[in-house]
Order: sequence, then C-alpha cells, then structure tokens
Amino acid sequence: MSSHDLAGYTTRELQAAAAALASGRFATGTPTGTSTGVPARAFSAEAMSMVAVPGDQRTGHSGTDSPIPSSGSAHMVRIRAAHAGAGASTTALALADVADYAGIRTRVLDAAAPAWSGLLGAAVTELGAAEGWRRGRRGTNVLLDRVADPVLLPAQVPPPRGADGVALTVLDAGWSMRELAAAPDAWVALVPAHVDVLVTRPHDLALHQTEAALALLADQTRAQARADSVVVVVVGAKRWSAREFPTAGPLLRNVRQRDGVLFAPLLPARALPGLGPDRMPRQLTTCVQRLLDRITTITGPLAANRT
Repeated sequence: MSSHDLAGYTTRELQAAAAALASGRFATGTPTGTSTGVPARAFSAEAMSMVAVPGDQRTGHSGTDSPIPSSGSAHMVRIRAAHAGAGASTTALALADVADYAGIRTRVLDAAAPAWSGLLGAAVTELGAAEGWRRGRRGTNVLLDRVADPVLLPAQVPPPRGADGVALTVLDAGWSMRELAAAPDAWVALVPAHVDVLVTRPHDLALHQTEAALALLADQTRAQARADSVVVVVVGAKRWSAREFPTAGPLLRNVRQRDGVLFAPLLPARALPGLGPDRMPRQLTTCVQRLLDRITTITGPLAANRT
C-alpha cells in the first residue's frame, strides 16, 4: 500500500478503518468500484461509524475527533522500542505469557517485516497462513499473528485478521519510531491503543532517544490517549536513581510522576537465549506482571477465560 493508493481517503476514514481492523469488525467483500489494495472502504457501516464525536461517552474523553474502539473490542496495548535493541518484542512476548498465566485470552500482533521479526520462532503450534498473516498458538490462551509476506514500509503491513474471544491484543509495532512517524496513515501507528508502552534502556543515548520518542508519541496520540495511558519500561535497571537517570528529559520525568515508569531486568544470554516457544523466564515475567497490573489500572479488569 503506497501513499498514492491512499489518495482520496480522508483521515477520518483511515482512522475508523484502522480501529475496526484491530477489533476484527470488517466486511470480507470489496464494494463495487473500490480498489482491493486499500481496505479502508471495505468496512461495514458499523465499522465506519466508529469515529468518535466530541464528548464521546464511551470513553469519557471530551472534544476528541479520534476513533475509539467500541467496548466490545479487545483492549489494545501497543509496544514500541524507543531505540534499536531496546527489547520491545521481548516485552510483548513476556506480557502475553503473563496474561496467559492469568487466563486472559490474548493475541500478539507482530507487525514487523518477517526479515526483522523477533517472534518468528515464538509459536508452539503453527496454525497456517491467511489474509497476509501467519498464525500460531502459544500457551493456553495466546494467539500469535506474524506478517506472512515481505513488506518494506509500515503502510504495507496487512490489516489484522479477526480473532474471536480475545480480551487483550498486544501489538508489537515492529518499526522504529521514525519509520512510524513517517507513515502517519499506516494502521500500526494510527490505530488507537488503550495503552502505549515504550521500551528503553538506562543509558544516556537511550534516554535522549526516549525523550524524542515520547515527543513523537505525544504528537501521534494527542487526540486519542489519556494523559496516563503511556507507560515506559526501562530494561536493565531496578529503580529510578539520580545516578542512572541524570539525563532524563522532562517528558520522561513527567511519565515517572504519573507512576508510569516500570523496570525489567536485562537477562544474560544463558537465561534468555532467544524468543522461542518456551515460556519466558520467571525473572522477567515477575517484573512484567507489574506492567499487566499497570495496564489493568488504565483499562479496567480484563476478562479471564475460565472455561
């Protein structure tokens, strides 16, 4: 999907389409006269009506014109790396495992190009490919969807497949903040998330890039998100200290003041040799449990599967 393909589509249409795609509510057919390369207008009337109006009572937001998923859709948590090698895919997979422990039906959307994906080997059982995605299963309650075909740009990532009975969708954005900022019409960046998680490391360059990433994130989500819906996970630190965070910028400090900065260990290779089908180590999932707790503080309780 190129910028040329998107010509003639309004921002509201694209936003409504992205929200409907994420929740799996879209028409399977293509209306007469619609290009099959652009899925936005292949949606049902219900999906296209998901553009919020000022004072939208479904979320408590006031004065926003951004699309908000309906209460029937899975809660969306989008995880991005503040810089290369931060550990976003590791965090996404650990969050899915923690949710699985809690009995929460979870889907992981790995939006990275296959050549750059960190989750290619993370499924226990492969379930086949359809609609541009390769699906697998992990644990008891986790579906893992990975992009099936090579893509070069975020806008080429296919719309997500439907997934029934999912309470939590974890979107591993798979692209750098710069790439997503340069592709404002890509659903990966556009779809409203209930929580945006930014993963970083505790050293000077990473903290500078985190500040820039938070600025980009604020610009992308300013009409979608509550002020407390951004969480920063610092990998490789145990706590906030003046010694480790002297160069933290005002945006990161503001997130910390809202109790939005969490910490996770940087595990050695012998403890975490790769992101394979095995469960994530307890040293990591214990810390990521706090991330799930923070998410549910923002979203409210997530439905557990007790069947």
